[in-house]
Amino acid sequence: MFFDAITSGQTARIEVREAQGRYRVTIGDKTLELDWVRTGEHEASILVDGASHDITVEKTAEGFGVLIRGDRFDVDLKDAVKGVDLGKVAHTGPLKLTAPMPGKIVKVLVAQGEVVEAGRGVLVMEAMKMENELKAARAGTIQEIRVKEGQAVEMGALLLVIG
Repeated sequence: MFFDAITSGQTARIEVREAQGRYRVTIGDKTLELDWVRTGEHEASILVDGASHDITVEKTAEGFGVLIRGDRFDVDLKDAVKGVDLGKVAHTGPLKLTAPMPGKIVKVLVAQGEVVEAGRGVLVMEAMKMENELKAARAGTIQEIRVKEGQAVEMGALLLVIG
């Protein structure tokens, strides 16, 4: 999965790949091996290339606040697919929402046949020990829901279809 992370006015392209319960995170030309264990509601212990760090992550209106070693970083994550702003792409035909990374479906927020607006939350998925609300990239009608609450999904799995 690719993200554009914005912090302190700087944007960085980030790629996250899961393999055997660990994560390979690439930021620019630097690749890190990362392991993540949740230690509290907003706290985690991460192992990055063999070095342990305790962090606190909280959801904010703009993205996430991350506290590490007494320093706070405000990070806004944007989905990035080959540099295309998904909110500005003209879609035709059904829009298939797929899992951006391996995880578990926590909550289905819509029903089949329901009309949704662009940007509306449709599913809540837990991935990398964090809950993420997946949103409709465009307005339409929910044609098909392929997942249930509590279901584990692989990266790329079809979650739902918006027509």
